[in-house]
Amino acid sequence: MRLSRKLRKRHYYTVPEAGAQIDFCRAESYRAAGRGDIPTEKDGRLLLVPRKRWDRIRKQLLRGPLPPTRHRSASANQSTASADNTAA
Repeated sequence: MRLSRKLRKRHYYTVPEAGAQIDFCRAESYRAAGRGDIPTEKDGRLLLVPRKRWDRIRKQLLRGPLPPTRHRSASANQSTASADNTAA
């Protein structure tokens, strides 16, 4: 089933449009789509990028890797609290 041009513009990017958002040239955009780095769907012979899914991925890419989190275990919190109580 072919989508109307209006629906395509509203819900999809072209591969070069999606790639340009992360500073890829046209050729690199298609290579990334071929590798699966840019999600695509086919509409007839057109290769389209779903906007919602790409926007989520792009935000993660532009944000960069998440910093490591420090999780203190409950026993570590208790031992620190008891050490503070004995010192006082």
